[in-house]
Amino acid sequence: MSKIKIAGVTLALVFAASGSAFAQSADEDAAKLANTPSAEGVVTNAASCQYEGGFLGKVEGANVCMAPIRGADFATQAYDGQNLGVLTCSGNGSFANETTGTYCRIFLEPKPRKKTRAELEAELEALTEAELEAANVEAVTN
Repeated sequence: MSKIKIAGVTLALVFAASGSAFAQSADEDAAKLANTPSAEGVVTNAASCQYEGGFLGKVEGANVCMAPIRGADFATQAYDGQNLGVLTCSGNGSFANETTGTYCRIFLEPKPRKKTRAELEAELEALTEAELEAANVEAVTN
């Protein structure tokens, strides 16, 4: 055999050996991720909402993230960053969250407090007075 053929065969064997070692290393890394509990799945802002597969919206006047809740089969690091959602609804963000079926409603800001009956009655009275005054002004001008 010529020296060039021997060098070529040797080079091919080196590449084959290193390629299989790399593949074995990648398989071992994937196996570790598949058995390691996830540390992700926490949503605190709009970017992390989209990263976890959620979408943004408004509920009761507050910005929220609607993110799917991952099943137990997807609770390992192998599924992190694949837009599969959050691991649990509780513990996401700084505000109270709500579970709606298979989705978690994660509030990215505080929910506005609901108005009291007295506040609603005062608003209604003010609107009624404004409407009556407008009707009186219209009646006088006609």
